[in-house]
Amino acid sequence: MKTFIYYPGMEVRDELWLKFALLWLEQLAFVFTVSEKSGLLGALGTLGEQSDLLAPPPSAPFFGSVTPGVLTQLSSLLAPDFVRHKVYGNRELIHRWREGRNHDCFCPEQAGLEALHRFCIEHGFATPVPGGLLMARRLANLLSMRLARDWALANGGVLITDHDYLDRLLHLLESRYHHRGGQDCFLVEIGLPVPRELAQLPVDELLNLRRRQGYRSALSHFHQTLEALLDMLDSGYPDVGLLEHFLTARATLAAFMGPDAVQIPLCLSASTRLAAMPMIHALRDYRGPHCDGLTTLQFQPVKKSHFLHQRSRHGFTRLGNLRQQG
Repeated sequence: MKTFIYYPGMEVRDELWLKFALLWLEQLAFVFTVSEKSGLLGALGTLGEQSDLLAPPPSAPFFGSVTPGVLTQLSSLLAPDFVRHKVYGNRELIHRWREGRNHDCFCPEQAGLEALHRFCIEHGFATPVPGGLLMARRLANLLSMRLARDWALANGGVLITDHDYLDRLLHLLESRYHHRGGQDCFLVEIGLPVPRELAQLPVDELLNLRRRQGYRSALSHFHQTLEALLDMLDSGYPDVGLLEHFLTARATLAAFMGPDAVQIPLCLSASTRLAAMPMIHALRDYRGPHCDGLTTLQFQPVKKSHFLHQRSRHGFTRLGNLRQQG
């Protein structure tokens, strides 16, 4: 079972995203402890008690093991010769992060993060407040992205967010684009059906759906075939048998969503050392069972990237249309 690790921040974006996760994810985890200032404590408490969706956050020893690397990164932003970092920004932006008036994001105290919090306070990146600290939201997002990535790589998790710009920054953190050489990188966009009125449905009704006979086994099978599909895309060799299994598993789970369901996109990263387009063309030519489901599987444009660090599996959702309906 792959755990999806949500970033940035201490919790999912809103209750709507949590409802999506309840329908389509086996297990979801957050990097940070959810603070008492969260507006989702009630829903998260219900899910923790009545479902198997939520996984525990990282342990204090894990944070202790990765903190030195984070402190080195932050220290480099303060070096006299620092000019610009491709993810963290330029000297002027770093200066704004150190101005107290820009500290608008609350980060709660958490075991294992004491050294990081102390460093941020001592160097002006954060302001101490009861129960935690305040820092610039952009910096808090980037730090949570960095810690989430470290945790995902250590535990084989999948990074997920509802902010596609952060997904692009994560790819940039690991690699650099180049029109020659490198790996073929692309996003595979998967249309996942959810009830049209998802924003209005109570959490209890979705919990009952997740408990229905056959739902959990269908969800587990979907994620097994999704993982196999992504591994196949990374290999560069088309396997229409794996594609068929994935489309069948998706159709089985989609049947639980009802006839009036709407599609929301889940975009996940793939990267191969081989030329990606011959594989993609072969998959698009599939004409077996559930081939009509190919319309819900889109391959985004291929870009060349040289990976400078270990590559994580990451992706994002787009729930904007459902939010507008809500």
